[in-house]
Amino acid sequence: MSKVTREVRINAPKEKVWDILADFGDISVFNPSVPNSYLTNDQNGGVGSQRHCDLAASGASIEERIVEWVDGEKMVIEIYEGKKTPPFKTAFASISVHEAGPNASIVRGTLDYTLKFGPLGALMDMALVKPQFGKAWEGLFAGLKHYAETGQAVDGLKGLDFSSVQVVPA
Repeated sequence: MSKVTREVRINAPKEKVWDILADFGDISVFNPSVPNSYLTNDQNGGVGSQRHCDLAASGASIEERIVEWVDGEKMVIEIYEGKKTPPFKTAFASISVHEAGPNASIVRGTLDYTLKFGPLGALMDMALVKPQFGKAWEGLFAGLKHYAETGQAVDGLKGLDFSSVQVVPA
């Protein structure tokens, strides 16, 4: 199983940051890699909530669902289907929010995944997939920081500060 972990400090209260993340259908507001997203069932947040995400890559998309939820603290999202995406065998994204002072939060995200195709999948992972996912997580966290601190939706990568996003060793 491969793992990609990133962390960012956001100058906003934990509750505000959690509320943004918990609005599960609206990830496109802060994730520059997701120009369009919407719920695919009638539940916005909590275990069982599902969404569709169009990805910035031409014609690529993923289907996700929340499989674990600790309100105000953590969610685990399963990527269970993809179109024009890496060949996942399994993929789970864990996002947690921690208080870092009266008006600051730390958000940590880890993507745990396994690709299909055994040794060939492992080579694809090392050469292409893992670096790509690292950049995608950095964009997500830079966008989340921007949106939480300014209230302005992201416009691609324009105006995002990547310097605050930290790589966390797996």
